[in-house]
Amino acid sequence: MSVVTRSLVRLYPDAFRERWGSMVEDEARGAGWKSWPNLVAGIVDMWLHPALWPADFPAQRHRRVATMGITVALAAWFLSHLAAEQAGPLPADAVRNTVTHGCTTLLLLGIALVAPRPRPTPAAAITLAGWAVRRLAGPTLLGTAVVVSVHGGLDADASPPTLRTAVLAAWWISLGLGAIQIPRIFTGVGADAVVPPGTRRLRIGVWTLAAASAAGGATILGLSVAGAGFHPLGAGIGVGLLLLTAVCAGTLGDLRDLTDPGDLSGPGNPGDLPSES
Repeated sequence: MSVVTRSLVRLYPDAFRERWGSMVEDEARGAGWKSWPNLVAGIVDMWLHPALWPADFPAQRHRRVATMGITVALAAWFLSHLAAEQAGPLPADAVRNTVTHGCTTLLLLGIALVAPRPRPTPAAAITLAGWAVRRLAGPTLLGTAVVVSVHGGLDADASPPTLRTAVLAAWWISLGLGAIQIPRIFTGVGADAVVPPGTRRLRIGVWTLAAASAAGGATILGLSVAGAGFHPLGAGIGVGLLLLTAVCAGTLGDLRDLTDPGDLSGPGNPGDLPSES
């Protein structure tokens, strides 16, 4: 039982575990297996509320929320792109283009608002480039291989079904890995390379991401349920986008509860902040 308890506690964010991990583990051991459901619920709750993690400076919370916002935006883009590639629930080109382009525009705007700003120094540029290469080399090579094979003479209709499936799977895997790795760039670099956004810009950015997820999710879910026939994948995508909207709403509530009138620029010397890789 102690092994399971210790393993569950390790799933908490590092900042939480460093501050309260030993206390939580001691209490859980005392309660035995009955504490496991509460531990799982606490793990999910903490990962959904990065603004509440222990922090030494406001800028640390800002960067965590910014990373969460980028993650939500990329997840929403991935889901909406997946819906647009299906024969349903968006069969009409006009509807597909309107939903896809509208959501993508809002998501790009949200990312621009929540993303940390690179410092205008050669050292910062080198650091960011290094992390980008480290994180994105795999997905980029895989996606490039798919594009080269398709444009190099691979006939999707004439190819064996297993080959078509493999190429399609490789394409979606490359997109998924890219969506996972991009936020990790910002968790890896330190404050000497990027400056986290202020509270006001974070709020506007998260509101924008919430609007994009809500509009896309409601549209896709509605078309999947009320269309010519029920589309399970489309309905699941719509629900997923609405869940991302709920994550944004919770983050906005956290920012409202934690905001201090002077908490807009972080510590006096942001360069002292470590990375949170």
